[in-house]
Amino acid sequence: MKITWPRRWQRSKNASIKDTKESTNPASRLVFCLIYEHNEIGVLEFSKDQWRFAYSDWFKKQSEIKPFANFPDVNREYVSDDLPPFFESRLPGISQPQVEAFLKGKSGSEGETKAKLLKEFGRRAITNPFELTPAF
Repeated sequence: MKITWPRRWQRSKNASIKDTKESTNPASRLVFCLIYEHNEIGVLEFSKDQWRFAYSDWFKKQSEIKPFANFPDVNREYVSDDLPPFFESRLPGISQPQVEAFLKGKSGSEGETKAKLLKEFGRRAITNPFELTPAF
């Protein structure tokens, strides 16, 4: 059964949060943990020009925090070619001097650039209380 999600999100046939934490080629893959008050909410991964998000086991068992609107089913892994708006809001404007300096001399696809910017500048956002930390 294929489900169409906002911004081209769809269910992965091989959904497993365990898969998002193992790497065979770390240079082309970035993994981030979304944290709230020292608890892992989920894992965001960028690999092969695709973004994946899956909730953690802790999040699935708790009932205090509701699932995010773009990711309503806690038991699914979401896959997209686009970085979802929840995470995109963490990216700084590319015309900022420190961002221009960071990007100078770096190349890659749009997704790779966004992944690098998230790693460098996306730990905190003024739009929500969650922390995004690189997993490695």
